[in-house]
Amino acid sequence: MPVAGHPSQEPVFAKTIVSLTNDFTIEVTPKEVQKDGDRLAELLPSGARVYITFLANSPFGDTVTAVARLASLRLRPVPHLAARSVADERALDQMVGQLGQAGATELLVIAGSVGRPAGTITESMQVLGSGLLSRHGIERVGVAGHPEGSKDIGDARLAEALAEKNRFARESGLDMYLLTQFCFAADPIVEWEARIRAAGNRLPVHVGLAGLTSPVKLLKFGLACGVGPSLKVLRKQAGGVLKLAAGSVYYPDHVLMGLAEAVQHDPASLLRSVHFFPFGAAGPTVDWVQQLRTGRFHVDAEAGRVSVAGRPA
Repeated sequence: MPVAGHPSQEPVFAKTIVSLTNDFTIEVTPKEVQKDGDRLAELLPSGARVYITFLANSPFGDTVTAVARLASLRLRPVPHLAARSVADERALDQMVGQLGQAGATELLVIAGSVGRPAGTITESMQVLGSGLLSRHGIERVGVAGHPEGSKDIGDARLAEALAEKNRFARESGLDMYLLTQFCFAADPIVEWEARIRAAGNRLPVHVGLAGLTSPVKLLKFGLACGVGPSLKVLRKQAGGVLKLAAGSVYYPDHVLMGLAEAVQHDPASLLRSVHFFPFGAAGPTVDWVQQLRTGRFHVDAEAGRVSVAGRPA
């Protein structure tokens, strides 16, 4: 990290970390909302965005119930809407209507890794172009970003889809942004953001990070989700994967520091904030990031980590 050789840069670098974490978001399942909703409301600032994961085997009604619960707790629910799980436009109308009535004003619209589409809707642009989102009070929409590619969609089609979404955002005036899959390294994210920006992307980028979960669980999800390139980066680091698997808790600060470095050195960067996939560790993850967003940390550039209260040395 450049900061290590230039201590005078540390205050500015720390401010960049605060900026990236200030409006952080977190993702939970419908069951987690049912079980730990009150706890989330205690941990998070009022109005904080909480994303509700799409699970192929979970009834849609569970998502609607989770939206209503979070809204009643003065949090801002952001349910996933997977295009391939929607049968047709009539069903889409009903689903978005139910989410809006339950209190959602923002959605994450994704294609969805469903083996066989439920009907005629097969991609997120069909959902966006339907006109049904604004009709039901949806004011803001996130769409998927793929710094490390997608196992379901080729690179050429990903580029075409991103161009289509940028055109739609310009023409519709809808507030849109990209939310990425989680990665184990900053370089693939930074390089991807610069590349899509050069190709014409103007949508802000919210970066997915893994939360403070069990390293074993994290590697399992990483392999299942196809984040191969950053796993390769991790393998090249001294003891990377073995060190991660042997630890008791994974901290994503090395990725966050890499993002902060990129933002600090490239004023045109569209990297705006971070989004956490806690994988069952919402409490520790929120506690950690709250310390970051409020400046209660120290940048240990030599060790490549962010030190906070309660973190093992």
